[in-house]
Amino acid sequence: MERSIFECDLGLNFILRLWRNTPCVVIGRFQKEELEVNLEYAREKNIPIIRRFTGGGTVYHDDGNLNITFCKSKNLILGSNYFAKEAAFVTGIMAKAIGRYVKEPIQIDSRNSIFIGGRKVSGSGVAISKSNFFWHATLLINSDLDELKKALKWEESYPEKSASFLKSIRSQIANLKEFNKNISIELIEQAIINEFEFALDLKGEYLEELNGLTFRVSPSLLSEA
Repeated sequence: MERSIFECDLGLNFILRLWRNTPCVVIGRFQKEELEVNLEYAREKNIPIIRRFTGGGTVYHDDGNLNITFCKSKNLILGSNYFAKEAAFVTGIMAKAIGRYVKEPIQIDSRNSIFIGGRKVSGSGVAISKSNFFWHATLLINSDLDELKKALKWEESYPEKSASFLKSIRSQIANLKEFNKNISIELIEQAIINEFEFALDLKGEYLEELNGLTFRVSPSLLSEA
C-alpha cells in the first residue's frame, strides 16, 4: 500500500493516510534484520518482519501505535522546495497536533523525531521520486512498550565493520498516554487532520474518502512550475 501511494500519479491531489497494524516489526531499507530484531522472539510470537522502502531505523507496530502517511506532488510546495525542510514542516504539523493534548514541551530533533521530556514518541522517514514527496511516521499512543523492547534488539551491539548498512539509534521512548491519560487514538487522528487542514488552508476544499485514504484537492496550493 505504501509503495503504491508513493508511485501513484497524484495530479492535483495529495494523500493523508492514518492507519494501524497488528504486531509486526518494520526495518529500514538499508538495515540487517538479524542485527535489529530479536529473531527468536519474533518467530516464537509469530511477529512478521517487514522491510520498508524508506530509510531510517527499525520500529515496532501494534494497535496502540498510529502510522501516518503523507504524499504529495513535488509541485505542491510546503514552505520550501527543499525536501528536508518540507519533512520538517510536516513533522511540525504532527507536533502541533500532539500539543493539543500534551502540555509538556515538545522537541523535534534534526532527524525529525519527536520527543517529550527527553523521550521519543515519534520517528519518521522520507522518500523522493521525480514527481512525488513521501513522508511517513509512527506515533506511540498506547503501544505495548514491553513487547516492543522484546521484539527489537534494544541494546545496541553492531559489528565493528558495519558501515555498509544503517544502524538504528535507540532512544528512551514513551506513549502519549503517559502524558495525558485521556488521550485516545481517535482524538489524535482528528487533531492531525485538523492541523493539516489549518496548515494547508484547506477549509472548504473538496474531501473524498476512498478505501481508508483521504484525498484532498487543493489546486490553489500548486506552484506554477
